[in-house]
Amino acid sequence: MRTWRGGLGLVMAGALALGALALPAGAATDVHPAGGGQFSGGPEGWEVTSAECNVPVLCTASGGYDGGDGRPAGSLAANTNVSLNLLSLFKSTVVLQSPDFVASSSGPASVHLERRFTQGSLVDLSPQLDYRVQLIDRTSGKRSTVISETLADSAGWSGEDGAATLKSGRTYALAITAVTSSNVAGAGLLSGSTSARFDNVALTVADDGTNGGGKGAGEGAGGPTIAARVAALAPATLAGPAQMKGKRLFVKARCPAKIGRACRVSVLGLLKKRKPATANRTVKVAKGKTKRLVLRVKPRAKGKVVTRKRLLFKVRVRAGKAQATAFKRLRLIRR
Repeated sequence: MRTWRGGLGLVMAGALALGALALPAGAATDVHPAGGGQFSGGPEGWEVTSAECNVPVLCTASGGYDGGDGRPAGSLAANTNVSLNLLSLFKSTVVLQSPDFVASSSGPASVHLERRFTQGSLVDLSPQLDYRVQLIDRTSGKRSTVISETLADSAGWSGEDGAATLKSGRTYALAITAVTSSNVAGAGLLSGSTSARFDNVALTVADDGTNGGGKGAGEGAGGPTIAARVAALAPATLAGPAQMKGKRLFVKARCPAKIGRACRVSVLGLLKKRKPATANRTVKVAKGKTKRLVLRVKPRAKGKVVTRKRLLFKVRVRAGKAQATAFKRLRLIRR
């Protein structure tokens, strides 16, 4: 694996794997940054802007391009290396940043990546990865988090999606901040490394080929496609606060009118990602309407749920053939 501190040039990587975003036939797409984020021939202009650990000398952080690992082969890496003499908790941070790009159209967009985290030889220290993907607006200076996740261990590759909004003519960049930290202090007997990998990282803007004017939100009327609207509006389908009464949680699911058709909304309460607190519930919601869902709290999770001020929810939205998944925290009140 090669490590780098600056860009290694732009490598065109062929067609982008669009992950969970299903685009209607004939829809045009703009993919940013140029290259498609497959990293099959190089880092495509991505660079490490920061790599540091809170325990100097005994812990080092590094980032690089790994041509042998990915889906397909080729990915970005964020690594942490620990020496034998480490006797404390560690926390390393690696920031990976894309080259700048200019949005050619305004409207909702979908951000997709695939990631994998291995605890490696430091499994006894219970390391975990907290990462976030941010969209940087160079014009305004604002940053918006589009994907955020915590992983304890992930042997295989899996994808995550988030929603963003672009304004035509503005300059943007994507940044991945990977924070690897231990939950158990070192005993001076362990050494080794952990590794986070990121692949197929790209922002996709879809439209019907005209992008603007016409009837506004409708398919073929100059507005974004249903797939792009669902991806952008998925977090808005869940409204708070959530109410807890006994073994039940009450939440509101809605179908934003801008999606343009009825929605099928699935909601799951979580203690943390991939640790359900409730049963899953699916409901059909008419365009522009709201329905109240009742989620059954799992007996083993009730004791933890009642102590929370906010609870994480996973919401999956389907409209026609388009679908998207989002995570959202809601304030939790008890009756």
